[in-house]
Amino acid sequence: MKQLLPKFWAKFVAGLLFVVMTVVLVVSAAGVFICAVSNAYLDGGTQLREAVLRTMAANKSWDAQMYYEISERMRLDGSDGATGLEEEFSPERTNYFFKITDGDGNELLNSYTDEYQYCASSSFSVELESSEKDIVSRDYYTNAERETDLEELRAAYHVTTVKETERIDPDGQTVYHLYLEYFECVEGTFILTSYIRSDLTKVRDDISYAVQSAGRLVELRSVLIATGAVSLVLAIVLLVFLLSSAGHKEGEEEIHLTWFDRIPLDLLLVILVFLAVITVCLIDAFSEAVGALLVLAAAATAIWAVLLLLLLMSTAARIKAGTIWKNNVLYRLLVQLKKFLLWLWRGIGYLVRSLPLYWKAGVFWAALSLFELIFIVSGGFAEFWFIEKLVLTAALILIVISMRRLQEGAKRIAAGEVDYTIDLTHMIGDFKAHGEDLNRIRDGLQAAVDERVKSERMKAELITNVSHDIKTPLTSIVNYVDLLKKEELGSDTAREYVAVLERQAQRLKKLTEDVVEASKASTGSIPVHLERTDLNVLLSQAAGEYADRFAEQRLELRVASAQEQTYVTADGRLLWRVFSNLMSNVGKYALEGTRVYLSTEVQHGRAVVSLKNISRYPLNVSGEELVERFVRGDKSRASEGSGLGLSIARSLTELQGGVFDIVVDGDLFKVTLSFPLA
Repeated sequence: MKQLLPKFWAKFVAGLLFVVMTVVLVVSAAGVFICAVSNAYLDGGTQLREAVLRTMAANKSWDAQMYYEISERMRLDGSDGATGLEEEFSPERTNYFFKITDGDGNELLNSYTDEYQYCASSSFSVELESSEKDIVSRDYYTNAERETDLEELRAAYHVTTVKETERIDPDGQTVYHLYLEYFECVEGTFILTSYIRSDLTKVRDDISYAVQSAGRLVELRSVLIATGAVSLVLAIVLLVFLLSSAGHKEGEEEIHLTWFDRIPLDLLLVILVFLAVITVCLIDAFSEAVGALLVLAAAATAIWAVLLLLLLMSTAARIKAGTIWKNNVLYRLLVQLKKFLLWLWRGIGYLVRSLPLYWKAGVFWAALSLFELIFIVSGGFAEFWFIEKLVLTAALILIVISMRRLQEGAKRIAAGEVDYTIDLTHMIGDFKAHGEDLNRIRDGLQAAVDERVKSERMKAELITNVSHDIKTPLTSIVNYVDLLKKEELGSDTAREYVAVLERQAQRLKKLTEDVVEASKASTGSIPVHLERTDLNVLLSQAAGEYADRFAEQRLELRVASAQEQTYVTADGRLLWRVFSNLMSNVGKYALEGTRVYLSTEVQHGRAVVSLKNISRYPLNVSGEELVERFVRGDKSRASEGSGLGLSIARSLTELQGGVFDIVVDGDLFKVTLSFPLA
């Protein structure tokens, strides 16, 4: 069976047999249905034959009525001639005869003579009353047009009665409608009696053909059941084969689509629906004649079997190829509609995003005002006001919440919480965009801080490692210099060289120690032991320690201690190092013959230490720059010092929770330290 699927001849033969079986099935089913409805399986077809005769008589009665009406009109008009229907109702051409009588039983017209004897197998009465015949129907907008046509119509149709009505069209104009009435002379009730010849073999007409077809149908009523059942089974088997073979072509592995399969499926369905309507109309037109109906049904079934088979096979091929949905006009229209809506949405979104916030607010306010005006004019402002306030209240709450989140987030990020993330849930529009910008700023700050910390850590590690590496050979130099001093040197020049080596080695050793200490202080690697400490006592000790040195440099030290208690929580050892660095800095850079002021006081709950002096060298740098590492007030760097003293002092002060500040005013150098009172 699988080998036959791609064979064209197999598909053609199967399709042809399917069409034949379908025609046989439909004809058999129609015949069985007619026999069952007319009770032909029980009475042998008597009821069916009677129904056919009555149907044919009823159809012929309309022609008889028209025959009478035409003859009467010709009589009234004075016409002398044939109606054209005499031959159709002649006894030599038809098995149908009729007689028309008035209400009193007087015969008015008949289609037979006394020479013939007929048997009335079917008869019924109809009323031929005079009625309004709308043979001329026109609309007029003016009386002049109506009167002109009215005279012409009366003369042409020989009538005297005119019916007319008035109506108002959508534009407010009065329209006169008139129609003419005729056949007033035959006003009354008429009886039309139909007869059909008992022996239908004398004349071959449509009545005899219909009765003969009904008889043959009754004779085959049992055969039709078996034929229909067999044809149904065969049609199903053939249909399954054809659907399985759809899309298969000899010599190709993949599903093959023909030109018919590429026609949009929904377009085919529309065409088939249109053809179905035409078919139903044709069948309805011939539904009165049994024989013609069966022939037409067979022809229509054959055509529709081919069409439906092509549609089903094409649908099967499309399903196998995966194009059942995409190959549709509706799908293409939906795709284009989707593209248009996306384009429109993106365009509106771009326009909204491009507008500044105040323009958006202005457009919103203008639109809201316009809607309010519309509802006021239409009288529905109360309902709109209630809905508007509900929507605006919800929007206002959302805006307030968004603003509060943005304010809180900006405040916390500005305070240094670089790990804080603003919650953007339910934020819309510019508020969400602003929140995203703040979060990106936070990310940038976090990255900068991380980079700065990493850089500081690397510098501290570099300084520590280099200082450690310098310290080892430097210790050897110092030791060997000390050994050289103990040797007998025969030359004063050699002893002078040794002294220089010793002095520079000690300076380098001090620089190395300062570098290590500055690195530890900046990274917080120095242990801090906080305890209650009196600043006045430490300052007095520092002043005494450096009094002789200041005297040698002709510096006058003025000390002013606070009268209040100046106890702070600090590490006495580290705090002494801070004061020592500051006093040493004064000894190195203060101008000789000037005064140095050292004082303590209490301000706003804090103990404040102040040290002021006049610089020996011009201070062309700011106080913030002076506390940077390796920065010195002596730009020529001719004096002693490493430029680390102030940096170490600030780091040690901050480790203890204090504040270190430098102010430079011309040549005035002022250092201020403050600690919270204990």
